[in-house]
Amino acid sequence: MTGGGLLFLGASLIVAAFIIMSVRIYRERPDFVIKLLKYALIIAFAFVFSIASIAIGFRIDQRHSSTYSRSLKSVQQIWGGQVTQQPPIFSYTSTVREQYEDKKTGQLKYRTRQVQSSLGYHTQQTETVISKNLREKGLLVFPGYLLTFTGEYTMENSLKRTEDLNFNFPLPEGAGNISAIAVTLDGKKYTGDSNLANGIQWSARMKPGEKHVIRVSYSAQGTASFTYALGNRKTEIKNLVAMLTTDFTDTVIPDGAMVPTSEKHSEVGKTLTWMGNNLVTGQNIALSLNISGNYGALISKMFFYSPLAIFLFLGYLVIFTVARQITLHPMHYLFILTGFFIYYLLGSYMMSYMGIIGAIVLSLVISTAIVLYYTVLINKGREVTWGTAFGLIIFQWIFSVAFFFPEHTGFTITIATVIAFIALMRATASIDWENKW
Repeated sequence: MTGGGLLFLGASLIVAAFIIMSVRIYRERPDFVIKLLKYALIIAFAFVFSIASIAIGFRIDQRHSSTYSRSLKSVQQIWGGQVTQQPPIFSYTSTVREQYEDKKTGQLKYRTRQVQSSLGYHTQQTETVISKNLREKGLLVFPGYLLTFTGEYTMENSLKRTEDLNFNFPLPEGAGNISAIAVTLDGKKYTGDSNLANGIQWSARMKPGEKHVIRVSYSAQGTASFTYALGNRKTEIKNLVAMLTTDFTDTVIPDGAMVPTSEKHSEVGKTLTWMGNNLVTGQNIALSLNISGNYGALISKMFFYSPLAIFLFLGYLVIFTVARQITLHPMHYLFILTGFFIYYLLGSYMMSYMGIIGAIVLSLVISTAIVLYYTVLINKGREVTWGTAFGLIIFQWIFSVAFFFPEHTGFTITIATVIAFIALMRATASIDWENKW
């Protein structure tokens, strides 16, 4: 209670001192106080429009996220989802002795049970081709693709005894239609599995050192990513060669996935290669696929940065008009900022009726035309119109375009701001600032 009372008393003293000082300043310099209130009101306008733009940004982000997620789910159900190919299992049945507790007596006992013990692979050689087949849902575009997978597996009985060995190759998870399934054993068509729907199975009694080669290939459909899940089973692979070719240009190696050994680019796309000897890994071979055109997340980010554009534009305009001895009333600034804000307001709705790029460009044109039309109507001279047009190009057009190049957004905005600053330096270098404010 005592602390709260002291805080209240301190705040009251500060407010009282501010009021007393304001009254004294007003008596001595009423023009200064009026100017101060004028600029405070202009700044308040900028705060209001900034808050409104951020609120619109949150609405766009929520709408895009929900719409994109819902449409992506629909596309994946119809076409195919994120394809994951589990590596085949090469194993044999063994007997293990384990200790357990008898729940009735509490005594420790032993029992034997059969388990599948995995053998490593002499060679795993895979070749994956991912070709663009973009899927559209309304105004959204999704990175659909056609997949061709080929895996060649050399199996060797590394045990020192003859053993019944089993090979099980599961079909991919998350894929759409799986077609053109072909299996060969030692170069000949394999017919030992009459039902391929539950994967490809093969078993044989193999002598020590005996080898067999199984080759499996198929075609499928997917969206957004492909994973060869090597890391799910830590199996030794003496020789691994995995090649993935795609015509997608915007690709990402997901976190936790294996980094390619090499990457080659060509006219048709790029080829990633993973190689390893005596390999045991907990990482998958994976690739995420992206496309340009889905700018929902970038657009909401543009709105979140709108206060920067609004305040920089306002600061530029205030300094420009003061330096040129052009008197603008706070209401003039209000209408100019309203025209500036129309870009964000109109753009948020236009994106529901047309492509995002078209909506942004059209909103920019309309907003710029409204602001410049108003600068002509207030009849303050051509300097106001030209100066405002320069500010709009820098803080509205260039700032907006910058967000379509995410890797260069910050740099582009910085360069644009520096250009505006240099222009202000040239325009105000010879100004005597004394009593300008």
